[in-house]
Amino acid sequence: MARDGRNDYIGAMNTPAALPFILPARRILSVAGPDARDLLQRVITADVISLEDGQCRPGALLTPQGKILVDFLIFADGETLWLDVPASAAEGLLKRLTMFKLRAKAEIVLHGDLVAVWSTSPFPGSAADPRLAGRVHRGLAEAGSEERALDVIEIEAGVPAFGRDYGEAEVFPTDVNLDAFGGVGWKKGCFIGQEVVSRMKRRGTIRKRSLPAVFAAAAPPPGTGIMAGPTTVGAISSSLGHHAVILARLDRLRAAEHYCEADGQEASIVVPDEFWADLEAAPKV
Repeated sequence: MARDGRNDYIGAMNTPAALPFILPARRILSVAGPDARDLLQRVITADVISLEDGQCRPGALLTPQGKILVDFLIFADGETLWLDVPASAAEGLLKRLTMFKLRAKAEIVLHGDLVAVWSTSPFPGSAADPRLAGRVHRGLAEAGSEERALDVIEIEAGVPAFGRDYGEAEVFPTDVNLDAFGGVGWKKGCFIGQEVVSRMKRRGTIRKRSLPAVFAAAAPPPGTGIMAGPTTVGAISSSLGHHAVILARLDRLRAAEHYCEADGQEASIVVPDEFWADLEAAPKV
């Protein structure tokens, strides 16, 4: 393996048959070497030991208090792990990982000549985005076609995004469904912030979740409260067209005796069964 973090993974993506779209405001960071997986395993939320070549998985670096500093998609290729990172947080992530490296045999590189790319169809070197149920395939390359964001697809699916729906140290991983997307390795052992996040799960105190909402007319803007009668059950974090992502309190949704609305419009909200199960696990008070 080349020590600059490059290998056949990039070579396979130089000239795909149909160039995928470039994701704006993303950067690519690699962690390469015999200790690369062990380094990330003890620092970030995701289980990277079990991540197989050709797969991708979300993950995050947390504060010691358990809130997300930055999240990313992780691609595996042997001793190299590629991180698709929000551009605004890439330099900070590089510095923090370098600080945690200590004596680990791993090289951490932020690549200026690679771009994050996506398509609705598989392309060479791509992996299905686990947050979007196979609708989107993600990868990295030296080139792509035009820039095109994923906002339309993500907001319709109720998938929140760093920088759009939340910022640094604002939310817990479960608030933005990182665990539901496979980005929290509950059984992998310690990572930064693990004690707080694991305690929330053990004690059944996961009450906030990001959810998709649909409106008959244009969805209200971010920051608009979601009401059930006189009770505030959440707020819109992003919206586009008739769709919105909301951060909601599941316990208040369950107890609501009125339909939910925002700015006078009824909101159709979908709550996955697994989220209700988390709520049922909460201690009764």
